Amino acid sequence: MSDRGVAPLLEALQSAKLCDGAWAEFLESYSPVLYQTARACTSDDDAAADCYLHICERLCRNGFRRLLKFKPEGVASFTTWLRVVARNLCFDRHRSQSGRPRPFKAMQRLSPLEIEIYESRIVHGASQEETLHRLESRFPDVGLSELSEIEGRLQGSLSSRQQWILATRKRRELGPSLAVADEEGEPLGTDVADPRPSQETWFADQQMQAQLQRSLASLPAQERLLLQLRFEQELSLDEIARLCGLQDPQRVHRMLAAVLKKLRKAM
Repeated sequence: MSDRGVAPLLEALQSAKLCDGAWAEFLESYSPVLYQTARACTSDDDAAADCYLHICERLCRNGFRRLLKFKPEGVASFTTWLRVVARNLCFDRHRSQSGRPRPFKAMQRLSPLEIEIYESRIVHGASQEETLHRLESRFPDVGLSELSEIEGRLQGSLSSRQQWILATRKRRELGPSLAVADEEGEPLGTDVADPRPSQETWFADQQMQAQLQRSLASLPAQERLLLQLRFEQELSLDEIARLCGLQDPQRVHRMLAAVLKKLRKAM
């Protein structure tokens, strides 16, 4: 269906008499888009089917409220806009099942404003304009200069290890593409460009992730445990030494360096 046919379809969804037929027409036209998006955000066909059903259920909720937010006069085509909405719904479902990642210990002492900027700019990768849009309701006096100053300070407080963890979380949670959502799981604005990378970039990233998983699985249990304690649980070298019964933090450091060297060679 072209974008010209979307407006009458959305109008029909608002009618109590016509909504059933309009919904059936919508599914006939856009189910492939929804399922392809669900499959790209999940690990197998079963999970994709469950995610597809979740997307459909959410799109139906509250009288098709999400679908009716589309603006035909916007820059983005309806298909591009729909992919972003569906992708955000997939991410919400994943987070509801797996829980949100535990924030870094240092970040737990931030002010509410700093937390908002950290989540928007550093964790989710939203633009400065989108971040200011999110801050308007709670922090209307914050401008671009203050945002940039706080963001720079937050970036400077992250170690290279923490930056690596954040990048890994993004790839694991968001899959092959990255979309920024507001608190309701909707895109920040409807005039959005398709944020997906090229097929070549996506395929290369998938190959790298698969190779990393195979390399990790081939490690001995103790080496995998060291990586988990250090990079997922964020324990210090001293804490790991005590927990694993090792002699001292220096020994833990040497063991981790050897494991990482092995992984780099395998990759």
